[in-house]
Amino acid sequence: MRKNSHIGLILFIVIILAAAGGAAYWYVRSAAPYETIFLEGTFINGSNVGNMTAEEVEEEIRSRVENYSLTLFFADGARENLTMEDIGFGYASDGKVAEILASQNPYEWIRGKLGQTESYTVGEAYTFDENRLREALFSLPEMKPENQTDPVNARMQMGEGNHLTIIPENDGSRIDGEKVFSAVKDAVRSGAAELDVTALDAYSHADVRADDPRLLLQVSDLNSYLDEEIVYTMYDGSQIVLNRDTMAPWLSVSSDDPNYPDFYYFDVDKVKAGCREFVAQIASSYDYVKDSVIFHSSWQGDIEMACSDYGRVIDQEAESEALYNAILTRTSATLTPHYSLERDADGTFGGTYVEVDIEGQHMWYYRDGELWLDSDVVTGKGSDPSRRTPKGVFDIYTKERGRTLKGEINPSTGQPSYESYVNYWMPFYEGVGLHDATWRGSFGGSIYWDSGSHGCVNMPYSKAGELYDMVEVGTPVIVI
Repeated sequence: MRKNSHIGLILFIVIILAAAGGAAYWYVRSAAPYETIFLEGTFINGSNVGNMTAEEVEEEIRSRVENYSLTLFFADGARENLTMEDIGFGYASDGKVAEILASQNPYEWIRGKLGQTESYTVGEAYTFDENRLREALFSLPEMKPENQTDPVNARMQMGEGNHLTIIPENDGSRIDGEKVFSAVKDAVRSGAAELDVTALDAYSHADVRADDPRLLLQVSDLNSYLDEEIVYTMYDGSQIVLNRDTMAPWLSVSSDDPNYPDFYYFDVDKVKAGCREFVAQIASSYDYVKDSVIFHSSWQGDIEMACSDYGRVIDQEAESEALYNAILTRTSATLTPHYSLERDADGTFGGTYVEVDIEGQHMWYYRDGELWLDSDVVTGKGSDPSRRTPKGVFDIYTKERGRTLKGEINPSTGQPSYESYVNYWMPFYEGVGLHDATWRGSFGGSIYWDSGSHGCVNMPYSKAGELYDMVEVGTPVIVI
């Protein structure tokens, strides 16, 4: 019994050893193929190369390379392709794939079967012809200088309705070709499939953009100037409006600074010249000076009389300055012109005047159309043409109290032909005036014909005093 037990144990051991030997033999034989192929679960550059030879992996890389193209993205959505044929592109093995295969342990084949993976990265050495690459790149439409446009800075423009606006900049399509070429070379060397040229900062750019502070401030200021509306109210009630349509051409435009072409600005001399021209146009339409007028006399009815310095004449210098100052305020305004002559000759002389009727030997003083004073008078000696009171339309040009009136010097005596002291002196024409005559006892009637004055209008003392207190310098005197 004991002998048989030993034999069974020996047989069991022999069987176990035989089985193990068979398994080992099988494992070793299974590892043999992996001397020349990659283990399952091996990845190179992201591709599963299990069960592939080094030559097959190299060929797989080469076939991928031979289909290589680089897509370039330009501005405005344009895109172009550079192919392998364009640039003489090819694959040059650096032997790294074979080194990985040689370094693997074929007896670890079981790990791949069990789902384990190993990843490797090798350099995919590419070759290309730089000259062909340059030629292909610069043959693209977007890279040709004649197809490119230069950048244009943002600029000011007088737009619709004479409103200043800013035209936005245009960056154009001018490209730094060498910068693009350098980036393309790097992309090809790395095998990149795409290159965004717009991200290279290779395009030119406008130096002045629509949000430029200088442009914004200038446009805002000048539009506030153009927004003004100045209304002139004329003597006849009509109105003349000065607005942006008139003032816009007064702005100046400079192109001296290449960064700011068509730069509008407020030139003092030009605006002042515009003001002068505008005022001159108003004056040409509204100024008038009459040389005769139909006077509505107190006793003789309507009489046509010669006159001068009557009418409306704008003081163009003063008004031009006033208009310019109003424009500087940048606010709208209503103005009344300055007049160098503002005296109506409409038959009433504004309703305020002194009337002297030689034939009637009487005077009247009207103010605002109402009679304030009248009196008999004595005018110049009617029988002596050299002493007659001149007829016409005149003005009181001064007023004096206590004046001694003197006649012409007598050559034989060296003394004046007369001397008369007057209390109230109101001259209106070359030494001829209205005054009191205390030496006279009566006035009116026909006294003037043989005993008239030397041309002045003599008045009773009290009446002359009243008139003196009423009239102002510049009051019209109408002698008929």
